[in-house]
Amino acid sequence: MASLTTMPNRGYTPDLPNEIVVLIIQKCPRATLKNVRLASRSLAQLADPYLWRKIVLVPNDQCILGFVKAMKRSKVARHVTKLTYDARFGSFFHSIKNITPDPALSYTKAEKAQGERLLERAAQGRFQPYEDMSVEVAILIKALRMLPNLREIRVWDYEDTLEMRGDSSQLKVPFFYHKMCQLVKIDPKVVNFCTMAGSSGRSYTKGVLTAAFSAGNRLYTFKTSNVDGRALFGVVPMKPAVALQQLGIYHEVMENLQSLELAFRNDTLVTTANHIQALQSLLRAAKKLKHLRIRLTDCSVSRYQYSDDELMSDLVGLLETPTGGWVSRSLLPRLETLTIDACICHDEDLMQFLKIHSSTLRRLELSNITLLGGEDRRECWVKLIKHFKTDLKLALISFSGWFSNGGRQQWFVAKDSIGDNRLKARVEKYVVDKCICECPLEHIAIKANQSDVEKPGNGEEYEGDLTWTMVYSKRFGDQMDWQLTVPSFGVPSTGAGSAVIPAIDEMDAFEIPFTDEVWESDNLITMSDDEMAAAGFTIVNGDLATKQSPFVYISNGIHPSPPPGLPPPEYGTSSGNGWSYSPGVSTPEPSPPPTPPLQSIVPAPPLQQSALKSIYI
Repeated sequence: MASLTTMPNRGYTPDLPNEIVVLIIQKCPRATLKNVRLASRSLAQLADPYLWRKIVLVPNDQCILGFVKAMKRSKVARHVTKLTYDARFGSFFHSIKNITPDPALSYTKAEKAQGERLLERAAQGRFQPYEDMSVEVAILIKALRMLPNLREIRVWDYEDTLEMRGDSSQLKVPFFYHKMCQLVKIDPKVVNFCTMAGSSGRSYTKGVLTAAFSAGNRLYTFKTSNVDGRALFGVVPMKPAVALQQLGIYHEVMENLQSLELAFRNDTLVTTANHIQALQSLLRAAKKLKHLRIRLTDCSVSRYQYSDDELMSDLVGLLETPTGGWVSRSLLPRLETLTIDACICHDEDLMQFLKIHSSTLRRLELSNITLLGGEDRRECWVKLIKHFKTDLKLALISFSGWFSNGGRQQWFVAKDSIGDNRLKARVEKYVVDKCICECPLEHIAIKANQSDVEKPGNGEEYEGDLTWTMVYSKRFGDQMDWQLTVPSFGVPSTGAGSAVIPAIDEMDAFEIPFTDEVWESDNLITMSDDEMAAAGFTIVNGDLATKQSPFVYISNGIHPSPPPGLPPPEYGTSSGNGWSYSPGVSTPEPSPPPTPPLQSIVPAPPLQQSALKSIYI
């Protein structure tokens, strides 16, 4: 590479070689890259490949055709290697009409009329659910043919409002929608894009795959999220000829992929429509695939909407042969990294899928997996983890999210280990380290001749620690609030194998701000643990709460204010134990216990201000 020392710039000679300049440019944000390329032609040659390597389009003919028109006489098309097709904000044009323009921005009646006319034209150009896909595919083909070096496509398919909720300022919104806001003099910063999710009924992933096939793009990476399996594969079994034609298009796109991410929406993979078999066909076509991330059925938030008879393993269809047996050869002969974000399966299905790829598989990441099994014999996660150690050749394994066997093995695993002495880190090290013989979870495994994890005789359940927490259900029919993303952490019992919760200042993790208001614990009704349990409350042995558990309060003399919309606790204890109640779970009305005498509780020493301000996990 030529040095920038030959660059004529008033006799100034840079001290850095071009290789170092390129490394700096790679780290610059896009706004900085725009200024870098304006400094000189030599810097423009270095900055352009990084400035134009990624573009974002939305399912709207005005956006795509505008991009095609801009690229006709431009030289930047050859720099584009990544394309994002963002279909999340389907109700934008309906919602934007209800927002008042910024009064600080003055504009004439002619400008107002022109902006409204352009906005209306763009609203008509949106590709609607349940309409024909031919126009969208034709326009996308024209755009993709102008990108000769395109190697990666990311499709953001339909997402509902709950999945998009959060801080709108942290949401990456395509510039096309910002431009539409500017046309009608609306500040994009005041627009809540989280409420602009569209409606389902269309697979934008299907349109992009078809267009990429027709355009002849050689893709190495394809990522898609919230795919509707019914729209992608059809709602009824397709005729053999039609199925072969449609899947043949997908096969052509898949055959060169090295990285694939497929995340399906819940309850959209229809077994009677052979969707799992179609997915197996896609994976078989990706012979060069090294990295696979897949999300099938997430049963962690909807476990009790179904009975065991209604649930079928997601992996059976991937492993079955036409004769009804199990495949013995790998579907993906070069697979190195496998990430399963959500799945319901039997333990033997999961192990068979991993075994046939064990010769190349070195990294495994699991989260939100439910093992299927009857009440007479639950499948054991501890046994499965032992098989990971003995039957696979993993260099790295990671657990996160919910893990369940439908019975008393209900675990929540954090994403971060915090420290090597934490239970999550110890379990993961046990799997990959052949020198470690004893599994850290052995004492909560299902013993021989038992249908589930045995309840301890003294009633003290092993709760794990902050990184691997056990949440026990009494029986399959019990109602549980599965809407929680994390459980209520507590200090483990003092029994054998209990982990030690670290001090607050020892943890290096997240913080939760609380208000400065506190509740004084004067003249509260004191109840025993048995009385509280009879009243439907859950005892938590500790003073720590999770950041996303809105109904856990610290009863250590001073109580932090609850989140907005929740009432203050009606009962408390003077023992320093925290307790929780779930307003979303209905419990039978208990018979009223004997009214204990009112007493004035002497408040415990106040918590430090830092402890009131934040709770760490």
